[in-house]
Amino acid sequence: MARVTTQSVKPANMTPAERDAALREANEQMRQYVINRPSLDKVKPKRGIFDGPQGHQHFLQLAAVSTFLCAFLITPLLGKKIALDEDFRKKYVPSWYDYSLEKPDYAWTRQELHEQMIELQNELAERAIRGEFTPEKLEQMKAQRRQFMGKEKSEHGWDQLHPGLDDDDDLEDD
Repeated sequence: MARVTTQSVKPANMTPAERDAALREANEQMRQYVINRPSLDKVKPKRGIFDGPQGHQHFLQLAAVSTFLCAFLITPLLGKKIALDEDFRKKYVPSWYDYSLEKPDYAWTRQELHEQMIELQNELAERAIRGEFTPEKLEQMKAQRRQFMGKEKSEHGWDQLHPGLDDDDDLEDD
């Protein structure tokens, strides 16, 4: 590298030729500085992500993030497998952790329930044709229901005709 020397000549005392020569010399020195500069990888070598004083911390952080990411991605697939595959559930899920319920057998099929509702409708229609729903008989049915009105209330609402009705609703207006 060229040695930098400074001239003690002031620009006011310089002739235009001397000033041009000084500028050319300064430009040459700057060009030599830029051309001969060592590359950055020789001055400061590039280090890996796990090298250096914090390399172990980076490794542990990467391991934790990858573990949580894998768990986040696998959870829905594993949950569906456990929910739908009974053999898999019996093999890999311990019995003390298995909260699945057996599907109960229904008392009626849809067809049987439909047939029972049709029979009830037909029976009510026949009773209406026979005259069982006259105003006197309806008043007698309402009187039988009124005998429960003065009783004390159950805390669970088991004494109500319909659990969704409030006490101030009047059933007889319907």
